[in-house]
Amino acid sequence: MNAKITVVRPDLEEAIAAPTSIAARRPVGNGARLLLIDNGKPKARDLLQMIAEELGHLVPLRSVETISKSTAVFPITAEVAHDIAERADLVIAGLGDCGACSACSLHDAIQMENLGIPSTVVISDAFVGHIAKFASNLGMPNYHSLVVPHPVASRDEAHLRRLAVGVAAPARDQLFETAKVFAEAT
Repeated sequence: MNAKITVVRPDLEEAIAAPTSIAARRPVGNGARLLLIDNGKPKARDLLQMIAEELGHLVPLRSVETISKSTAVFPITAEVAHDIAERADLVIAGLGDCGACSACSLHDAIQMENLGIPSTVVISDAFVGHIAKFASNLGMPNYHSLVVPHPVASRDEAHLRRLAVGVAAPARDQLFETAKVFAEAT
């Protein structure tokens, strides 16, 4: 039997990416194609889909697609990111409810931003500081996120729905060119 062991070296200096900017936010138009990146954590898919439903009450969404990662502890590959960029106008990644999965979901969102796709990440409040430091390391200090109370995995459907309702407006504000969204609606 072959086993693979990954060694994490805390004595290595962290590589810090050059500062970058978030992707340009666009008007809604005829509706956006939203892609959800489910990292496989318990209740992640449920919460992401509920957020998409609630977001759809606020802005026109043409389609919602969900992809599932095989593991929460690695970011999507560059190849997967490019594939997503071809078929999505917006991305919501998550659920970050531990250190590694929060960092990897954030990394997914920032990869998409770097490819020109407005994105955000759903994390639990216990990892806000962790994400702030990691966002700086990835070149996007002060990157936004949708923050929900920790824990999520043990919550029932009604609780998840309340979380989704609570972050729908912030998701709209983070993903869309808000001023134009409201101008088109009136």
